[in-house]
Amino acid sequence: MSTDEQRPHDPTAPYWVDTGGGAGPLWSFQVGEVEVFPIREVDYFPLPADFFPQLETGTWTEGAFYTREPFTHDGRIRLNQEAHLLRTEDRLILVDAGGGNGKPRNGGVFDRADRPFLEQFARAGVSLDDVDTVVFTHLHVDHVGFATSADGAGGWVPTFPNARYLVVREEFEWWSGPEGAAAMRRTGDYLADSILPLRDAGVLDLVEADHVLAPGIHLVPAFGHTPGNVYLVVESAGRRALFAGDMLHHGVQLERPEWSIRYCVVPGDSADQRRRLLERAADSGDLLVPAHFPFPAAGYVHRAGRGFTYTFIDV
Repeated sequence: MSTDEQRPHDPTAPYWVDTGGGAGPLWSFQVGEVEVFPIREVDYFPLPADFFPQLETGTWTEGAFYTREPFTHDGRIRLNQEAHLLRTEDRLILVDAGGGNGKPRNGGVFDRADRPFLEQFARAGVSLDDVDTVVFTHLHVDHVGFATSADGAGGWVPTFPNARYLVVREEFEWWSGPEGAAAMRRTGDYLADSILPLRDAGVLDLVEADHVLAPGIHLVPAFGHTPGNVYLVVESAGRRALFAGDMLHHGVQLERPEWSIRYCVVPGDSADQRRRLLERAADSGDLLVPAHFPFPAAGYVHRAGRGFTYTFIDV
């Protein structure tokens, strides 16, 4: 199914299009000598006001770039669900881990999903055993699910058996506490099947928000979307990319960085960090790689008026 096709849907509910799998080699792009494989899972299409509470009482700029394809489709916003596999000379690092398969959720696009996410690793020429690090930019339901897989006996085990799994300490502690538990009532307790089994297996590492994963690859603290949210910087051979996770979801946030989605834990801090990230990307020419922009997601930020515009890289 192509990204332009859609399944029959209730017009009052989100709809989605599976985007993973397929035949042939997996597409990739370079950041210097680091090869990046986008691991795609699904495109989903919420109503704009479902994501942006600002639209309950206001409007966005009619005719702006983000009101048209590929950022919108059929009156809904397009959100691409994507993780990124980084291949260096001697490392294989997965940035975030999607929504997962077979996980019980309180409805929605990630409830008991069955998608060919993991099959794409073979198309990149690697096995699941080859991944040495999985790093979570934050612990939302759509970034952790494929970290574990069903063990056939009702439990969950690490999907990448030789990997260490990294999460910022503040992030883990918040989601493990009463505020995080309350926030998970919307989705169901995904820590129970996607994060705590990693801890129990002894492969979960709690790290500092400026942790260095490898030469040229490090985390940057950007708390706001969640209390331990980070983004990942990759520098190689004079090139640099910023793997932004959920620091922005949709093109309207380029024009209006102050617009945080309704799922940001601290919306004001999220907005401040988003503007800082966009200013950094625009002023430096660094490649920006959001997790939810339409495929191919990665692109370059340019200043425009009081906000920014965006140029996608070529596929």
